[in-house]
Amino acid sequence: MECAGKKRKGVDVSEECCKDSEEQTQLEILWSHFSLEDFSRRKKKCKEVVGSKAVDFSRNLVNGAVTAPACGAASSELPGRGLKRKIGCIDAATRLGRKKKIDQDYELANTIGKGKFGSVVLCRSKATGEEYACKILQKGEEIVHREVEIMQHLSGHPGVVTLKAVYEDSESFHLVMELCSNGRLLDQMAREGVYSERKAANIIKELMLAVRYCHEMGVVHRDIKPENILLTSSGQMKLADFGLAVRILDGQSLTGIVGSPAYVAPEVLVGNYSQKVDIWSAGVLLHALLVGFLPFKGDSLETVFDAIKKEKLDFTGGIWDSVSQSARDLLSKMLTRTTSTRFTATEVLKHPWISFYTEATLKTHSLGSKKKNLGFGCCSEVVDRDDEEEEDGGLVDVLAVAISRVRISEPKRSRICSPSRTVQSDCSSNLTTSNLCTAF
Repeated sequence: MECAGKKRKGVDVSEECCKDSEEQTQLEILWSHFSLEDFSRRKKKCKEVVGSKAVDFSRNLVNGAVTAPACGAASSELPGRGLKRKIGCIDAATRLGRKKKIDQDYELANTIGKGKFGSVVLCRSKATGEEYACKILQKGEEIVHREVEIMQHLSGHPGVVTLKAVYEDSESFHLVMELCSNGRLLDQMAREGVYSERKAANIIKELMLAVRYCHEMGVVHRDIKPENILLTSSGQMKLADFGLAVRILDGQSLTGIVGSPAYVAPEVLVGNYSQKVDIWSAGVLLHALLVGFLPFKGDSLETVFDAIKKEKLDFTGGIWDSVSQSARDLLSKMLTRTTSTRFTATEVLKHPWISFYTEATLKTHSLGSKKKNLGFGCCSEVVDRDDEEEEDGGLVDVLAVAISRVRISEPKRSRICSPSRTVQSDCSSNLTTSNLCTAF
């Protein structure tokens, strides 16, 4: 049986089985075995998907990053949102056109990955001895030039793989990047299986912080999946592989069938989409983290795509009984086919499920509120009422998540629901942090 080998960004699937059988089985559950490349060849470029024909899918193992028709790209020359990093703001070491050669600064070592447009090798700085990953891309393809430009544009955010330096010769680009020695999130998922909600929430928060930054900078990743999320030695998550990423303007629509089949958004298959395709892909990842398998499956590309476009997702009963209602609510907001109501990255980050597992505890929040109310000097008496109400509302949401996870035994439930004395009800609707905390 063929299986996925260790790889860095956008590398080929190895033909040798390098995982044990249990881990390989989990990889197969989490990793779609189909490629959009053969599918795209059977379609007219940048046109709406039409009726498909039966084909032999035995060869369609994932073969690295899938390329898309070039006309699906957004022009990087158009002015607008996201063009914040002008040439003067780019680190001198990452600018193109420098005459310095990579072997003057780095020693190239063994190959750690091989991809469609090049390879990734381990390299070591001659000045410091520090190790990095060097991605070598062959010139000539538009997708290669676009990846270099976008990495220059985005580098610097803690959730995006850092570009250290760019070298070029007549044939290749050499992209020196930080080394993510803990490998891919996919490999970690194969080892760990189902994640706790706390760990899943922290992964999604880190991912959404990176995605929000990309969207604010006018970039759509278009291929978010666990293979393209790398982990540093400290366990920090890094979004990688921008080979399919494009620049986009406010209100602009993209075309072209791109991405990985199991993670692709339904509007991509129609050929008219925006940056919200990244939210859908992240929702598919969240599904896999919570229950250990992908939401859309099939024995051919057509059946997978049909499921993505039509299959009704049901997050009730069975395995979903062990998942909190709040987690299921967030999942439904990320995996809705109605793009106008699908969450943005900012809305995902503000969801109470994310807040509950990743932000300060109730005790910390209460202490912070007391400090704010006590203040320092006379200025503390001036409190923005709108901000206070917003904090209260956020805390109420977090408490609601906590309460929803409480399990009460039947004897206790009967005593609670059938009190021996009449309970005096307070009909006031002014629920705030203070009186809610008092109730507990």
